[in-house]
Amino acid sequence: MIWNPFKKKDASATRAAAEKPAKKESIEQRIERELDSLPAIIKGKLKDPEIKKRFIDIAKRMEKDGVDFKSIRQMKKWMKEHEAELRSEQAGAPAKVETVVHEGPKIGRNDPCPCGSGKKYKKCCGAGK
Repeated sequence: MIWNPFKKKDASATRAAAEKPAKKESIEQRIERELDSLPAIIKGKLKDPEIKKRFIDIAKRMEKDGVDFKSIRQMKKWMKEHEAELRSEQAGAPAKVETVVHEGPKIGRNDPCPCGSGKKYKKCCGAGK
């Protein structure tokens, strides 16, 4: 017998499918199942439990906001919209670099060295600069 996609489905099979509650997979289960299909660089980083937890937390937030995980465009758009808050939440984020402001007068090459040696700055503390 040949399978016909246009043939009406058997009513009993349809009823049985409707009665069976659809079991929804959690994010954790989907990530575990699809771990092999992820790029190697991501797969390697997900071995760290902290990174894996963060990855799952972000995926849960995306799911809550209604992002379709099959659409790369939607995921990139969501990441771009939430980039600032994700960076601020990131554990161990590097501190902002502040500009060093020197206080006091500028020392010239031929001025006496501030260390008190009596030599010119260029011959004393400024020799290696």
